[in-house]
Amino acid sequence: MSSPLSHAFVPAALVCLLAALPASAQQARLKLDHLNALAAKASEVVEVTLDGQALAMGAKFLEKEPEARALVQGLTGIYVKVFEFEQPGAYTSADVEAIRSQLQAPGWSRIVQVKSRKDGDVGVYVLSDGKGGNAGMVIFVAEAKELVVVNIVGPIDLEKLSSLEGRMGIPKVGLGKGGAK
Repeated sequence: MSSPLSHAFVPAALVCLLAALPASAQQARLKLDHLNALAAKASEVVEVTLDGQALAMGAKFLEKEPEARALVQGLTGIYVKVFEFEQPGAYTSADVEAIRSQLQAPGWSRIVQVKSRKDGDVGVYVLSDGKGGNAGMVIFVAEAKELVVVNIVGPIDLEKLSSLEGRMGIPKVGLGKGGAK
């Protein structure tokens, strides 16, 4: 017969073990379901969900873009949510904070930040894999009439990504050899 104390010990021990896991064992995929409610307020919504199988299939279409194909091959998911609004103030600071709080978890580092009172907030974050590489990336844009979250799950070679800047619709964000700003 087990005691109430032993029932309390098992979950506590599990929490301690999980807390001790390296950042690479953490999920690189953000929880973004809370943003689904914004769709009713948005004038335009773009949502992309590519899991491992969809990425493998999509990589076949990148035969003429070997750099892009090499970049995508190690990924396990790409998740994008874009909300455009007619008027400012359609999303709340709580919507934004729910994303930012996930990016404050151990292992996440901001590598690019642009803040403007007029234009909003842009950030690029990477999740360390604990071995000198990364396990994911988030690109986050919060403007008055637009909210964008791009969540890439899996190791990303920043040099390969920088080689695609300005091509195939990928913006220049300063990830090249000179380092991120």
